[in-house]
Amino acid sequence: MVDGPSVTLEHWIYGATPEKGYGTKAESHGLNGPLYMRYLENHFTPVRVEKTASGSAVIDARMIHPAPANDEVLLSVLERGVADEYNRPTIQNHTVVLPVSLLRSGRLALPEAEAGVIAFDRRFPKATGKVDPISVPLREQGPSAEVLGQGIRRLITKPAVDTLASRLLSNENGRTLLLCRGSTHEYRNELLYKLVELFTTSTEVPVFTAISDAPTLSAMNHFRLAISSRGVRADGTWTLLDASLDRAALPPIRGRTSVYSRISEAFA
Repeated sequence: MVDGPSVTLEHWIYGATPEKGYGTKAESHGLNGPLYMRYLENHFTPVRVEKTASGSAVIDARMIHPAPANDEVLLSVLERGVADEYNRPTIQNHTVVLPVSLLRSGRLALPEAEAGVIAFDRRFPKATGKVDPISVPLREQGPSAEVLGQGIRRLITKPAVDTLASRLLSNENGRTLLLCRGSTHEYRNELLYKLVELFTTSTEVPVFTAISDAPTLSAMNHFRLAISSRGVRADGTWTLLDASLDRAALPPIRGRTSVYSRISEAFA
């Protein structure tokens, strides 16, 4: 619900509870849980074994899932959870529900939504049961508004983004593994946000499922875009796209010039 310069967002927390195991730990008062949780069914924590087994491995990834029935988007923040009763490392998924209309208008930014989630976690690290929704500030509109996707040139080449746009526009079922060699989790999270912001401002590109780290093999096909620092095993439905590509691998799709123009603006 929009309230002046901010918006109130429903959310829920999935993770491990001592003596109970994994499940929904907390949810906001107005959330219709089953309506949204089905989009993440069987891959709430799609983190590779090498990261879950060691408590010292960093878990810091983001997931995007469209919720078409309500014209909303689910943003999931994947991080370490509180250790279980045997002091074993756990994973937590904190998901917030975002209105597509506010994302497309540019008023609601993914980094601000993430900041709201992280602030809540720090304030209530052991939240359970019914909790309050999260309030997130909205961006200003008008001539002074930030160009969506601005700064993306630090993270990926324009030919790579043009190629990704052509894949998203030409194949609604196509899956792309975006390779960012040697990148950090902060780099990949930021790139995911920039790409989603860039494409969701156009109704020509439907909101797509995406994750900022290579998920488990069993979870791979739940996503259309996965960003990874190294190559991973995947089936034949996936196409590898290098973030450092120096020339577009696919031609522009006819009649969709507005999408490519928006990309050019972000790289200007």
